[in-house]
Amino acid sequence: MMLEVQQRIAALRNSSGNGRPLYERAAHEMAQAIRTGELRPGERLPSVRQLATDLGLSVTTVMSVYTRLGELGLVHGEAGRGTFITETPEIAQAAPTPRTSETVPPARGGSAWRRQVLAQTEARLKRSHPSARDLTRGGPDPSLLPLAVVKRAYGDVAARLRAQNLEYPATLSTEPELAEALVGRLSDDGIIAEADDLLIGGSTQQFLALLAGLLQRRSPGETVLVGVEEPGYQTAMDTLEFHGLNLVPMPLDGAGVTVEGLRGAIDAGVSAVLFTPRAHSPTGCCWTAERRRALADVLTPHPDVWVIEDDQFAEAASSRAGSLYTDPRLRERVVYLRSFSKSIAPDLRLSAALARQPIRHPLTLAKSFADGWTSQTSQRVLAAVLTDPEIDDLLATARTEYARRRAAVREAIRHTGASRDIELLVPELDTDGLHVWVTLPGGCDADRVVEATAQRGFLLAAGQPFFLSPGNQRHLRINAGALPADRAPQLAAAICEAAVTLMSQPTALLTP
Repeated sequence: MMLEVQQRIAALRNSSGNGRPLYERAAHEMAQAIRTGELRPGERLPSVRQLATDLGLSVTTVMSVYTRLGELGLVHGEAGRGTFITETPEIAQAAPTPRTSETVPPARGGSAWRRQVLAQTEARLKRSHPSARDLTRGGPDPSLLPLAVVKRAYGDVAARLRAQNLEYPATLSTEPELAEALVGRLSDDGIIAEADDLLIGGSTQQFLALLAGLLQRRSPGETVLVGVEEPGYQTAMDTLEFHGLNLVPMPLDGAGVTVEGLRGAIDAGVSAVLFTPRAHSPTGCCWTAERRRALADVLTPHPDVWVIEDDQFAEAASSRAGSLYTDPRLRERVVYLRSFSKSIAPDLRLSAALARQPIRHPLTLAKSFADGWTSQTSQRVLAAVLTDPEIDDLLATARTEYARRRAAVREAIRHTGASRDIELLVPELDTDGLHVWVTLPGGCDADRVVEATAQRGFLLAAGQPFFLSPGNQRHLRINAGALPADRAPQLAAAICEAAVTLMSQPTALLTP
């Protein structure tokens, strides 16, 4: 019977369906087959990948079909077994898995989460060196956030607040004034977007968690691989691993993920890849137009691979890296995430996801189950901030100052290292964002350099937590955005003095 249903679904590809998306028409066809008994209760359906192959459809489309059938109560997934037709369609539901300590993913094989390592090291260093300048964290300089604009926005929104604004929203759509502001700002970055393709969430980490769940649903019972940048953003890696995904490293150079690194991840069988197009954390690297096109060329022959872009510095970024969402070959499977934490205010806890219907529909559904909706009042505040007549000038000031601080740290380290005959490597190309990434001389242990530099008045982060695998002890991440430019020479001197002192001690060297 399933074969006949598949043949009818395959035939749908040749009709327009009066504008209805293919996944909706395919879901309707399967729903009818279930309700009429053509497909029987308890019957196991083909895996998402198998059905996609059989029908000549994308995995994303088939996943949307199964998601829609699940919403209707017609099918359910069983961990490790697959997707089954519900015994009593539209009434029965799959029994929930009991939530016990055994069902919570362990912390990476028993080791601490990467962000915990950073937080614990930071706390210990602060206790030991309370007067040292803290350059360990990844947050913006509070003095460069648009405080006056945010205060004004809250006041304006509060003055217009009515009782009905505090009720449950009628829809989950983005607030119109925010959608209009975002469409305009995306256009400034060369990204043409429709308001209906936007979804507002609490943070990019929330969206990553939701996308991790969707990736699991695409391949129930299978090992799901995701390609991530290495080095990369530690919290993103932790989030994906916490939700049961296996990570595949994609090496970087000064222009982001290398073409060879992406090819290697695809050859490994990844279901998705996570990119940071600009202001990469921890290295600060940014895509070039040439690199973006080269990555798109590699991805095009692999329609089942989702592309997730984390544009976490967005409004405060100096570079205009563009997005793979603009490539018509990839647009249907790109999720572009835009955060406002670094540029506007971390405590707003707002971010935007841009995705076309095949991914946006299940993502919206997943978010509705997670937290219902994102506060409309908060959305109006962000809209007021983004349309304030002073905001662009304030963002430009922050952008210029961050660039000045990065350049000061980079040049001070390069100059001081050369003057003392120490090979301290910093990016040759101009970077973006908050951080400067330093590579220490061969054999020099970053953890010990961090300890010695703290004694000289500066708290830094060792690079190991930004890698998937152990043994990367030669890197430092410096939040240059938190350091006034005139203090860069002092920082560079502290790092060089620490490295010189430790390199003269045999115990400072790592075993080859």
